[in-house]
Amino acid sequence: MNKAEQQKRIRKVMIHALNAALRAGVLPLSTRNKGMAEAEYSEITVCGKPTLVNWSASGFRDLRVSVWWDYTPKRLPVLMKKRRVHYITRPLPDVGRNRFPLIVGMCASCYLCLTENEGLSLSRGGEFFSVYIRRSTAECIDQIPDVSLDG
Repeated sequence: MNKAEQQKRIRKVMIHALNAALRAGVLPLSTRNKGMAEAEYSEITVCGKPTLVNWSASGFRDLRVSVWWDYTPKRLPVLMKKRRVHYITRPLPDVGRNRFPLIVGMCASCYLCLTENEGLSLSRGGEFFSVYIRRSTAECIDQIPDVSLDG
């Protein structure tokens, strides 16, 4: 898969995940105490797959949001489960890359800006970083319809 195809697939899942997180009310849409919320996470379902969405402050009115789609935590090593909260607030799973295919179908992060009307928009050029797509997941992602960000 070339980089353009990878970015298209990542964008598709990320937009679905962000919309699902907004509908579920898990992403903070306002600042708290003159700053953002601490690093947090939520497990939701996106396009029929278990998904972990985590976020942390990355500047004034900016969030770093990471999505781990088709997330299967039961396949994690026992040691990782013991330090779960620290582990799941990072952009990528804190395991070797060779274990990624066992626990996630896709990972990606982006920056979101809180708008004046307490909505969200992609910031910093809408670039995705800390990306990973399992090869067998590409066809599944291609079947997902395109949508736009609801925030």
